[in-house]
Amino acid sequence: MNAAAIERKRNRLSRAYQLTSENRCMRNGYLSDDELPSKLQYIAKLLEYQFLPHYFGGPPSWRKFLRKFNGKRTLPDFCVIGPVKSGTSDLAVNIMLHPNIMTPLVKEFLISDPEEWRIFYPTERQKKDHAARRGLALSPFLAPYLHWMELTYNLSQAQPNTKIVLILRDPVKRVFSHWKWDVFISGKKRTSELPFLTSFPAYVDKALEVFPEYPMYTTTGFDVLQTSIYWKAASYWMECFGRENVLVLDVADYFSDSNGFLNQIYEFVGLPDFECPVSNNKINENPIVLPPPDEESMAKLSEFFKPYNEKLWPLLGKEFDWS
Repeated sequence: MNAAAIERKRNRLSRAYQLTSENRCMRNGYLSDDELPSKLQYIAKLLEYQFLPHYFGGPPSWRKFLRKFNGKRTLPDFCVIGPVKSGTSDLAVNIMLHPNIMTPLVKEFLISDPEEWRIFYPTERQKKDHAARRGLALSPFLAPYLHWMELTYNLSQAQPNTKIVLILRDPVKRVFSHWKWDVFISGKKRTSELPFLTSFPAYVDKALEVFPEYPMYTTTGFDVLQTSIYWKAASYWMECFGRENVLVLDVADYFSDSNGFLNQIYEFVGLPDFECPVSNNKINENPIVLPPPDEESMAKLSEFFKPYNEKLWPLLGKEFDWS
């Protein structure tokens, strides 16, 4: 594929993320009256959503129903897993640009039984045909489910030799992104009514105050501080799949050199190298603008996560350049 074809494919694969973000902006009060779509525009986007090649989550039911009649479906060949708000959406779309990758219908689905994942993956015939044309065909599972113990175990029982790539993010920066996402998903009204959500310092102080006795408010379904503690989760993935089948990377390297980062993944899972033009548009980036993090809150978080990170480094045999 040339650069123009790659960009067209990136736009197609990322369209669901864009439509989902636009809909959330509208529902959560982040659009002015002038920015709201007309009724005709809204209906047009609803119709467009029905026929997308890839979904962030929640595909149309009729699409899933029809896929039941196409033949026996496969399971993913490898997994790229991170904590929520660690850049997995942008990474997922760019991985799917590889010519040997067969795109799953959905990125994130809250199903812990791998056998129920098959509906989202290509059929055995489709995979065989793709491999005949390209020489190789692999399908990935790409989701922010680092801490989902049941899923980890169930997948290891179904496919114990699956290659697992764990994508970790500086835990302090991840918490800041988590706060911004909570503000966005909560909406303007709800955010203004919750004192611990209105500013990053208030959010951090409340999270530190209640940990671990009481779950901090969140809209993601993942606890704010617990989600940035990685060592035990990484250890469990290694326990289930074997250390030799688990590669752990720092997502900061992806944002500094995306092709170099992606080719580390491709080599690990058995794909040939692939270079594609770098896009300045991040997939699923928070559309609202909020104040940058204050130094005091970042220092508090850095001190909190220090002992947990010190347990992570011996497990990985290396250290990441985190604050």
